Order: sequence, then structure tokens, then C-alpha cells
Amino acid sequence: MHRAHQLPGYSQKALKKVIWTPTARESLRETTNFIGEIWDEHVIDEFLNQLDFRIEQIISNPELAPPFNNSEFRQLYIHKSVSLFYRNYSNYIKILLVWDNRQNPAQLQKKINNANSP
Repeated sequence: MHRAHQLPGYSQKALKKVIWTPTARESLRETTNFIGEIWDEHVIDEFLNQLDFRIEQIISNPELAPPFNNSEFRQLYIHKSVSLFYRNYSNYIKILLVWDNRQNPAQLQKKINNANSP
């Protein structure tokens, strides 16, 4: 992450911590494995770089992604076929799920709810 320049007389807004749920970690592993089966390591690296870039964006602007189905969850597109679901809290951002948009959407809400439970 690059260092933001602080202007005299202005306070720098503290960046939020990012917390990955076990569901998010597992879904990321599944997604990268799937990419690896179809393409090569280079495509996995490009995907992970794009994921990192998008996470940096939500750290800077947690309200960047629109709410998902009028809920407290937000959906951010990483790629046309992959979304990142997260929830913005006052002190941190909770990564809930990496979702292949081609999967059965009927399972999506249940996975997000399960990932968000304590």
C-alpha cells in the first residue's frame, strides 16, 4: 500500500482493518483453484492482483459497492464473473464471500448470512 501524503492542517482518516471470515477464505481458495483448472498461474495472479486492488478501494471508500438486495451487505465486482461480498462496520470491513456469479444464486443469500454470523 502506498503512503498517503498528509497536508498541513488536515488529519488523515484512519484506514479500516479488513477481516476475512473462514467462509471468505474458503471461497477464495475454491475460486483460485477453479481458475487454475481452466487457465494458468498467470491468470490466477492477475485475479489476485485485481482482488487486492478492489480491497484497497473499499478500504479507502467502504461505501463504494452498492448494497446487495437492500441489505447491510455490499457486492463489489472483482471481475465480470466474480463478486466480493462484504459488510462495512464502524471500525473494520468484514469480507464475507468470494462468489462466482455463475453459481446458483439461490445459495448466495444463505452463504452470506452464514459467513456473517458470529
